[in-house]
Amino acid sequence: MSTEKPAPPVILGRYAGFFSRAAAYIIDRLIIFAIVFVIMLVINYFLSLFRIDQWLAARVGSTTNQIITTLLSSIGITLVVSIFYDISFWMLSGQTPGKRFLGVRVMRADGERLKLRNAILRQIGYYISTILYLGFIWILFDNRRQGFHDKIAGTIVTYSWPEGRIRGTFIIERVQRFQDRRLKS
Repeated sequence: MSTEKPAPPVILGRYAGFFSRAAAYIIDRLIIFAIVFVIMLVINYFLSLFRIDQWLAARVGSTTNQIITTLLSSIGITLVVSIFYDISFWMLSGQTPGKRFLGVRVMRADGERLKLRNAILRQIGYYISTILYLGFIWILFDNRRQGFHDKIAGTIVTYSWPEGRIRGTFIIERVQRFQDRRLKS
């Protein structure tokens, strides 16, 4: 019986660079901004429809307090939408709409789809990476193009292949089939 460890999987495709990832991030934040804007419009419509806005204005008091209350509520809604948006897309397909548009995909370092734990750690890592943006800038210097959030979650970001070529499979499955064919021939 052999005690050799299996070789680590070979991930085909190049690691996605800083600028394509940054552009995808900006696209995603614009989409999130649009979603939050619509949510805030709907909330304000219903508050005014039932005159709850007048009641809240009387309770909150000054205009400054109303602005602060609105700002804090919009920040809270933005956080909730952002977390749900990122985690759900990462787990479902490995691509947010911004990443899909730019042809990049998030996956675990072993080539598998993100699990809830990886997605949550990556989201927490986003907030850590935002400190002076050092975690994002690190992508420029890392050999695997991993930011702090990727290292924390054990993820990589690669350029994705056209869906028709991989037929919905993960890269690791494609690598295994390629290796099996090479062994047979």
